[in-house]
Amino acid sequence: MKPKTIALGPFERVVSVVPEYVSGPGWTNAPVWVHVEDSQTRRLRTECIQPDERTPELHALFDVGASAVAALLRAVPTIEAK
Repeated sequence: MKPKTIALGPFERVVSVVPEYVSGPGWTNAPVWVHVEDSQTRRLRTECIQPDERTPELHALFDVGASAVAALLRAVPTIEAK
């Protein structure tokens, strides 16, 4: 499949890229979440790039990025609501 291209509006920019390994009973996936911000409205939107839509660079960087994201998630102090 051809790599996915993220279309940006005139005031939009990519603010983060989050590679993630996810799974559930009987399934696994490795999406890349692309967060885009509109600088005029401050609205955020999220695009998803599936493994078969990645560029060669996204393939090469996926594992190291997913490891960094997992470490960052563990580093955030949280309290679960009861």
